[in-house]
Amino acid sequence: MNNIGLDKKQVTISREKHGSNVISKKQKKSFFNIFIGNLGDPIIRILLIALALNLLFLLNNFDWYETIGIAVAIFLASSISTVSEYGSEEAFDKLQENASKIKCRVYRNNNLEEIFIDDVVVGDVILLQSGDKIPADGVLVNGSISVDESALTGESKEVTKKIMIKF
Repeated sequence: MNNIGLDKKQVTISREKHGSNVISKKQKKSFFNIFIGNLGDPIIRILLIALALNLLFLLNNFDWYETIGIAVAIFLASSISTVSEYGSEEAFDKLQENASKIKCRVYRNNNLEEIFIDDVVVGDVILLQSGDKIPADGVLVNGSISVDESALTGESKEVTKKIMIKF
């Protein structure tokens, strides 16, 4: 009988050598840090300059309406942008968390096992069936498959993958 897949020792060695199949998380920015970063936007900078000039001229004439209007515009634009960016980061974190819960079938110790995609290592032989998500980059060993890459490329047309190198 052919040995299919990795054994426990090979899995450990592969994980130590190549790392895990986990997307590394970047350090999350606080709401305040995102807000400060959004003040560097070119349009906001122009409004800040206009506010500064208006404050200088405010000393000569007492027209507060324009100055308050510019300050409110800066605050609203920065706040809306910050809320949107912060919400996008939260949604991305949830997507990553849900992706870690996906399971796939791999051959290990001559058996077909179901594991989380985070536990896939270099050298695993993965069984893909219709509707499965591809858990990692890999080499097609047998057959051909049509893959929906729309999440990566935006193209709605499926792409056929074939064996390029015979093992």
